[in-house]
Amino acid sequence: MKRNHYRNKIGLPVLAGALVVCAALLVAALSTVVAKNRAAKLAEDQLLIEQETRLLKIEITNLERKIDQELDSAKVQPILQAKGTWLQKINPQTQSIIRLKAIPAAKAVDVANPSAS
Repeated sequence: MKRNHYRNKIGLPVLAGALVVCAALLVAALSTVVAKNRAAKLAEDQLLIEQETRLLKIEITNLERKIDQELDSAKVQPILQAKGTWLQKINPQTQSIIRLKAIPAAKAVDVANPSAS
């Protein structure tokens, strides 16, 4: 009986080692791709949020302008006069905006002897 004699110098251990190395390289490459895709998705989400924030700031600014235009003293003055109030401009030199009427002097009360009054 004639036996086949193979002359391959690559044995099973070398083949298994090469397979393990190739699998490890493939896993490393796939994990790098997944990490880059995740980072790109996060960057895209952040960009969308920044754009929404810019749009909301512009809308807030526009609303503040509209409120300032609606509450102009020329428009508010007739409404306040009709309700019996008066809008006056604030003088920057005054120390206070609210002016209180003077209270008439109260009667002196004897604290030590309250039944005396």
